[in-house]
Amino acid sequence: MTTGRRAEILSAARELFLRKGYAATSIADIAAAVGASKAAVFYHFKSKESIAAELLESPFTAVSQLIERAEAEQLTPAQILTDYIDGAAETGALFIAFATDPSVAGLIPQHDADAACRRIIELLAGPTPTPADRVRSRAAFAVAQTIVPALQEHAGLLDDALRQEIRSAALRALGAAGQAGTAEQVSAPQRRPSGI
Repeated sequence: MTTGRRAEILSAARELFLRKGYAATSIADIAAAVGASKAAVFYHFKSKESIAAELLESPFTAVSQLIERAEAEQLTPAQILTDYIDGAAETGALFIAFATDPSVAGLIPQHDADAACRRIIELLAGPTPTPADRVRSRAAFAVAQTIVPALQEHAGLLDDALRQEIRSAALRALGAAGQAGTAEQVSAPQRRPSGI
């Protein structure tokens, strides 16, 4: 079995969990969705719970990877906001679906999300921020986090126009420092295969 099959299982499980709910989805359903046997699913995952746990871990992993990439590659504020918003839009739907399902409450991983948020805000503020830069970076990140209620309002799915509106509003909150030289990138962001 390949890592490609593992990714197929995760993708199929995610779609089924979103459509049918976690409790109503069986290993047999997941296996059927990928055209495999239950044994093939169990080859990669010990249980349905381990599949859900990995899916729920992915947003935290994506945020950590974004922070590492932003530090290593010195991403612009526009790139950081774009990647954060796009990643959250792609992975947030599952969190919203699971938030209302008491059968998975114990599977949601515990992370220091506050520390990750503080680091993103620091990166948005720049290497030698003024007090005004810090205020603007907090405001921009707060706007970026409106992705969560937007996902709730739109059943976990956001089109590109709404993502663009959130990105634009976040950049306006950040001010000229975050927008310098980024107009073309913000209007046509490059998709990164992550998910936050």
